Amino acid sequence: MYKKFNKKRIAQVTGLTLAAALISPMVSAEVSGEIGVTSDYRFRGVSQTAGDFAIQGGIDYSAENGFFVGAWASNVDDESYDADVEIDIYAGYWGAIGEDEEFEYDVTLTYYTYPGQDESSKYLEANVGFYYAGFHLAQWYTNDYANADVDLHYTELNYSYEFIENWSIDAHVGYSYGDGADLDWGEDYMDYSIGVSTELAGVGLSLAWLDTNLSDDNMIDDGPWKNEGTVLATASYAF
Repeated sequence: MYKKFNKKRIAQVTGLTLAAALISPMVSAEVSGEIGVTSDYRFRGVSQTAGDFAIQGGIDYSAENGFFVGAWASNVDDESYDADVEIDIYAGYWGAIGEDEEFEYDVTLTYYTYPGQDESSKYLEANVGFYYAGFHLAQWYTNDYANADVDLHYTELNYSYEFIENWSIDAHVGYSYGDGADLDWGEDYMDYSIGVSTELAGVGLSLAWLDTNLSDDNMIDDGPWKNEGTVLATASYAF
């Protein structure tokens, strides 16, 4: 699995990518974790904290044979589930192929939960991801989005380019589609971001612009599910 897997997880939920050096594969089993703060917890372009700060953290175990398991948590402000905390539990397998193992992949199952809420706040999502030369392509799918018996697909492409030592330009584009997107917004939509990231004294730092192409009728500029364009700042420390 990845030496800084939780950095990869934070990247996924905010719609950012981090420098490829921060998510390089491990060569031995390891327990690792991370804690971070972000100016807004954005998931696929939509705020989960009503535009406010979030404290996030996780821990995972990666075995030498490629299997991994872990958990990740964040505060939320979700009126749909009347939730204050999100805890995601995930497990999967990582591998690498090619003469120099330069082509990497993972298959992951993620279980989204909101403790204290009823069963309608929990659902399972699967994804497969591919990594090569700074590119990350992933496909996510659930057939029971928000426990509403509807499917949701999410396709994302990320790219990170180290333009000077320890500094990267990070780009992301994702597309949400299926009955789940229609349930939330009445339309499929795209989210995207562009930013920079670095690491200073062991602290990962990133700054990016995020936005979506949701129609004007679906734009929310304040409160839960806020989705207008924003500057997102994130700091995280891995251990």
